[in-house]
Amino acid sequence: MMRLFTVVTLQLPKQIQVQEKKETTMNVIIFFLSVCTSLLFLNQAAEKNPNPPEGMVYVPAGSFIMGSKYGDPDERPQHIATTNEFFIDKLEVCNADYAEFDANYTFPPGKEHFSVVVTWEQANAYAQWAGKRLPTEKEWEKAARGTDGRIFPWGNTYDNKFVVWNRNYPRGSAIAKPESPYGCLDMAGSVWEWTADWYKPYPGNDVPMEQYGEKYKVMRGGSNFNNHSFIRTTHRYYVPPNTTANYPVGFRCVKDVK
Repeated sequence: MMRLFTVVTLQLPKQIQVQEKKETTMNVIIFFLSVCTSLLFLNQAAEKNPNPPEGMVYVPAGSFIMGSKYGDPDERPQHIATTNEFFIDKLEVCNADYAEFDANYTFPPGKEHFSVVVTWEQANAYAQWAGKRLPTEKEWEKAARGTDGRIFPWGNTYDNKFVVWNRNYPRGSAIAKPESPYGCLDMAGSVWEWTADWYKPYPGNDVPMEQYGEKYKVMRGGSNFNNHSFIRTTHRYYVPPNTTANYPVGFRCVKDVK
């Protein structure tokens, strides 16, 4: 039997209409950005990109979708961010790498290729010694998610096989060997990763947090045994630069394209 329904038109309050109009406009902008950046990426792929230094991958200049509409308050608002072109380490810095810089640094035998765990100050000193630097939040997030706004570096669906789940395994050992859109490994799980930036709100974010300011440095990517929401490409956390606060936090470096 066919049922007949009566359509009722409701007049929404003006404030709600304005908010919905703003969200619709943002969604349209994000859609067109995704299309344009995809075409730009294809065009750049057809051109000859600069050869990255050993152990690094190339990330082209351009805009991408940063932040989230559904994550924690500090991930909002979702917005369009832009970076210059840069190189970024394919893998996190490991114990053996760091020991070349710091002769006093020691680690258990057999752990040469496990990701190093250090403070922000130690990570920053290594990056300068290596002729590189720590990535900004923008650079880190773009390298992790590309231009299509994906939730995880490999896509929008979580899978344990895509993550180095605990400290019993070396970097780059996830079963599925997932890469970010530009070829980075372990940008979800393994160890947290330091960025260059202080923990501050995004422009347009009006949710107060006492932690904002130049007290904490931002780390990204989540780590072992974290809930998978922590390893989303947009998730942010904060720790003082002179300690790891007992978090397994390491880093990868970036280098400007000259």
